[in-house]
Amino acid sequence: MTGSPQHRELPPARAGRDEAWFEDLFRRSHCAVLAFARRRVPEDADDVVSEVFSVAWRRRDEVPEEPLPWLYRVAHHEVLHSRRGEARRARNAQAAVEHLGPEQTAADMGEHVADRLDSRALIRPALDLLPDADQELLRLWAWEGLEPQEIAYVLGCTRGATRVRLHRALRRLRRAVLAAAPRDTAARAVHRRSHHETVAAVPARIEA
Repeated sequence: MTGSPQHRELPPARAGRDEAWFEDLFRRSHCAVLAFARRRVPEDADDVVSEVFSVAWRRRDEVPEEPLPWLYRVAHHEVLHSRRGEARRARNAQAAVEHLGPEQTAADMGEHVADRLDSRALIRPALDLLPDADQELLRLWAWEGLEPQEIAYVLGCTRGATRVRLHRALRRLRRAVLAAAPRDTAARAVHRRSHHETVAAVPARIEA
């Protein structure tokens, strides 16, 4: 992994994983875990982070010397749990909406759309068109800066399967970016020459 040095070199002695060790872990990793959660469940990000570090303390003997992939794996499961709760809330809200007239709900239609990705003019809409599994792979690769073997660990997949899935997800993303290009022929030609640079802005980890 090519992450920043602040996520490395935690105290090696697992027998000494006391409160000082945990404070060091939190200080080094909190921002990265919070960013991970905010990109996926912005409204519940703080709750996800709190649970991740609660798990890290309870299972501190299991935390590896390179902790970030392990923390991301815990966060991934917490995000899934949060989304299931969100889906339940959405179903309950829909049931309530069915009892209201359209004039009571039209003004509120846009208020609950979560901005889960960075505002990139072409990348974000293209990414939103991909299957959820592809989106998560690309987020882990591009935004979290994980290597395929680390993504495999986070998602509980084999390394080989992860590499194949990542390659296919990148290919589908490129197609989606091209499809979102302007219809004008000249503009499309310009876009074709530069679409690799555009895709690389997810951010610069996606290969041309």
